[in-house]
Amino acid sequence: MLGGGTVAITSHVRTLDELTAALRLARPDLGSRLDDSMFNFAVNDEMLLHDAAEHPLRDGDVVEIVPAISGG
Repeated sequence: MLGGGTVAITSHVRTLDELTAALRLARPDLGSRLDDSMFNFAVNDEMLLHDAAEHPLRDGDVVEIVPAISGG
């Protein structure tokens, strides 16, 4: 998770947007980094590239924050 590690969120979240809000509360040091467009999200090993904020989440989902990769 942004430099390694795991953060467990125990509050109920329904979307990635709600998850990022919960992460900001749990780890304030990550707040500005989560707003950076240099990251994508993967849920249960499925990469989400566009409009991920409203992606639904279920109990037990594994969410990864992945650096965006660009190239030519």
